[in-house]
Amino acid sequence: MKKIIKNISIIFQILLNKIILRRPDFSEKKIFLQGQLLDNINRQKTKISNFGDVEFSVFSQFGEDGIISWLTDKVPNIKKVFVEIGTQDYWEANTRYLIKSKKWKGYLIEGSKDDVKKIKRQRIYWQNDLRIIDAFINKDNINHIVENNIKETNIGLLSIDIDGNDYWVLENINNLSPTFIVCEYNSIFGDIFKVSIPYDQEFIRNKSHHSNLYFGASLNAFICMLDNKGYNFLGTGSAGVNAFFVKKEFFSIFKSNIGSIKSFPSTARECRDKNGMLAHENLLTALHKIKEMKVFDFDENRNKKIKDYKQLYTDNWMSYFK
Repeated sequence: MKKIIKNISIIFQILLNKIILRRPDFSEKKIFLQGQLLDNINRQKTKISNFGDVEFSVFSQFGEDGIISWLTDKVPNIKKVFVEIGTQDYWEANTRYLIKSKKWKGYLIEGSKDDVKKIKRQRIYWQNDLRIIDAFINKDNINHIVENNIKETNIGLLSIDIDGNDYWVLENINNLSPTFIVCEYNSIFGDIFKVSIPYDQEFIRNKSHHSNLYFGASLNAFICMLDNKGYNFLGTGSAGVNAFFVKKEFFSIFKSNIGSIKSFPSTARECRDKNGMLAHENLLTALHKIKEMKVFDFDENRNKKIKDYKQLYTDNWMSYFK
C-alpha cells in the first residue's frame, strides 16, 4: 500500500511539474508568435504618441514587452545584457521576451528559493544564456551581490520590482550602468510628492499592511533620484505600474519620437480586506485604509503619515477615476 501511495505521489509531482511549472509548450509558442507579429509592426513605428501605441504582452504583466522591445531596438549597438531584480518564477517578467525573441544574455536576482528552483526547471533556463542569483537583496548588499555575480558593468537594461524597498535599492546601485531602467512605482502615493516607504531591511509587502497597497515609492521620487543618476524619464505604461528611463546621452533618440511623455495611475482594484480577499476598490476609495502608514518625504527629509497630505493626485491623474 505504501508503495502504491509513493508511486501515485511521484506521478502527481510529474504532472504538477508539466502542467504548472512548465506550462503547455503549444500555448507559449502561439502567444510568442503573436508577440513577434506585433513586434514587427511596432518596429515600423518611428514616432509614437505615447507608450500605449507599442504595448503588447507575451510574458510581461501588462504591455511592457512591447515597450521594452521598441525602446531597445532604437539604440544602435545596445549591449544585449539585462539584469532583472525580483522575478518570482519568471513566467511573468519584463525580460523574458528579450531573451526569448532577441537572444539577450540575462541575470536574474530572486530571493525566494522555491522560485529559484522553479526557474531552473524551465527550458528557457538551460536553452539560453540565463543566470540566476539566489539572494534576498537590500540596499547594503546589492553592490556586493552584483560585483560577485555579474561580470558586465555596461548593460542594456535593468528592471527592478521587489514590492518594497525598490527606491532604496535602486538608489544604492553604483556598479551597473544600464542604458534603460524599468522600475515599478506605487500609484497610491500619487504624482505630486517624492515619497517612499521608510527603509526597512525586513520589509515584506503583504505583511506590512493587509491591504497590499503599502509598498515602494511614488513616481516623482524615482524621476528625481534617477535624474540625479543621469537618466531621463520617458513615460509609464498605460496600466500605471512601470516607469521607463533612459541614459541622458541617448535621450535625443526619443525626444522627437515620443509625442507625449505621459504618466498613468493604476486603475487596478487590487486592494485586499483583512481576510486577504479582494475588496475591489480603486486607489482613491482605498487610500483611507493606509492613512496611518508612514512615508519618507524626500523634500522635507522626514517621515510623514499619509493622512498628512491633503491631496496626492494632480487633476490629470484624478481624471482617470471619473
